[in-house]
Amino acid sequence: MSALYIYYRVQPGREQVLAEAVRAMQARLRGAMPGLAASLLQRVELNSGQPTRSPQPTWMEAYHFNGHADQRAWASFHGALARELSTLPEGIDGDRHAEAFSPLPAAPAATSSRKE
Repeated sequence: MSALYIYYRVQPGREQVLAEAVRAMQARLRGAMPGLAASLLQRVELNSGQPTRSPQPTWMEAYHFNGHADQRAWASFHGALARELSTLPEGIDGDRHAEAFSPLPAAPAATSSRKE
């Protein structure tokens, strides 16, 4: 795994307190895990090409390691993240959905079929 994305809906009126808590959680995770990068994003809807925000926002936490992270690093991260979730205040509406992504393998080198 090279990147983990976790998305969820936020209860209206809970955005500020939840954003502060998630950012603090991510700061603690970054401090405990060298090379971890973390960000908090919000979905933007496009209406006629113009960005608008939904009355009930969808947020995404994104995590990846700068440099190489082996399975042990990811396992350690997942354990730390699970422990940190208990520090989050109310405000998440429903489940947190996680998706993992890894890079595509390099394309094979093109071979020349040209005869000389």
